Amino acid sequence: MKLTLRGYYAILALTTLARNLGQENQTRLEEIAEQHPIPETFLLQIFQTLKRSGLIQSKRGAHGGFQLARSPESIRLSEIIESVEGEILPSPMNERGEGAGLNDTCSALDSFWKELRDRVKEVFDSYSLADVTERVHNRKEPMYYI
Repeated sequence: MKLTLRGYYAILALTTLARNLGQENQTRLEEIAEQHPIPETFLLQIFQTLKRSGLIQSKRGAHGGFQLARSPESIRLSEIIESVEGEILPSPMNERGEGAGLNDTCSALDSFWKELRDRVKEVFDSYSLADVTERVHNRKEPMYYI
C-alpha cells in the first residue's frame, strides 16, 4: 500500500478543519492551502471528493468555506484514506480479470491477502481524526540551546 500525496494532503487539511472546529467562520480553502503549502487546485479536487464522501460540508458566500460534517472523534483515518485513495491494500488478484483461473494456490494467497488487508484496516480504524490532529497540531517544537 502506498499513501499518495492525495491521501496525505487530505489528512493534513482535515486536521486543520478539526482544529478550527467551533469557530464562527468556516475555514477557507485558501487558508489551508497557504498554511500547509498545498496547491489550491489540487486541494479543491481533494475537498470535492471528501464532500461527496460526507466527511466535510461547504458553504458558499462571503463567510463561506469548509467544515467537518461530523466530530473529529467519529471520523476514522480509514474513512479519509478510502475516500480519496480507494480500498486500503487491494488484492492484486482483483486485477486478474474474468478470464483468469483461480487455482488452490491463488485461493490460499487471496485468503492471506484478505487477512493482511483486514489487519491494516484495523490499524487505520483504530485512529480518529482527533487523534491525528492532536499529534500534528499539539506536538512540541524542539528547543535549541546555544
